[in-house]
Amino acid sequence: MLCVAIPAASQQRCAPSHIDVAKDKGTASASSSANLLKSADSVGAQASLLLRKAQEQLGKAKPPEGKACSANCAVRQTALVTLRVVPKTFLKKYAGAEKCEGLLKQTSSRPFKFGPHRARSEKELTAWLSDVSRGKGRDGTALYAKCDGRCSPRYFMDVARDGDGFVANLEVVCGPARDKTDNSYDISSGYRWACQRKG
Repeated sequence: MLCVAIPAASQQRCAPSHIDVAKDKGTASASSSANLLKSADSVGAQASLLLRKAQEQLGKAKPPEGKACSANCAVRQTALVTLRVVPKTFLKKYAGAEKCEGLLKQTSSRPFKFGPHRARSEKELTAWLSDVSRGKGRDGTALYAKCDGRCSPRYFMDVARDGDGFVANLEVVCGPARDKTDNSYDISSGYRWACQRKG
């Protein structure tokens, strides 16, 4: 994840390494027509909206009170904005289910990672996410070479300011096949505070 200012060794000594706080959530359509037309209920439009709102209110976001980090660690005052995109429903029985369950166990602890990716706006960030989710570009091609067959990805993005733009990292968990008769995704935004060593 994007914690470039914090030494990895310090991160390992803090438990937990970070604290997530939820902000907004919604449901979006993954249908081709909705996303090609960029309708308000499309995944791209909903993701852009939640990212923009979270960025606009980042200055007012407060880290959790109390001892959220371990005793020798403190909550870093600057948070990252986070975005999760997860299929709403999954198939129960299908060919290749065992493979997808195995990938879920593997990638839940070691997600596929992409980035850092730099962009000038939230729309550019969600365009990158859309390309990856459709197997387009270098990152999309790499993802679907690993999360193949009927297995479905779940996406987690963290975003930080980078001058006049943004820099994002993407983690992907590959798991059970989504139910395309529903064809919708749960999308949520939030804030992530790193736990760092005191002093």
